[in-house]
Amino acid sequence: MLIRNVRKTLDTIAEHNEDAALALMRAAECTGDEVLRQQMLRVIHSLNQDALDLRVLRDDIALGSHKRA
Repeated sequence: MLIRNVRKTLDTIAEHNEDAALALMRAAECTGDEVLRQQMLRVIHSLNQDALDLRVLRDDIALGSHKRA
């Protein structure tokens, strides 16, 4: 049960990161400040990479729990 809750929490955080990245992408498209736009794009990349890493961790936890069963 704990492992399922951890996996669900990791997935939720990953989804929130992706949602934040999309919102930031829309904002980056609206800015005329190129320096700010580049900073925003780096943050977007980090949010998406973190979401990917969280999903990999979630999958690793799932595989580990199946091996023990």
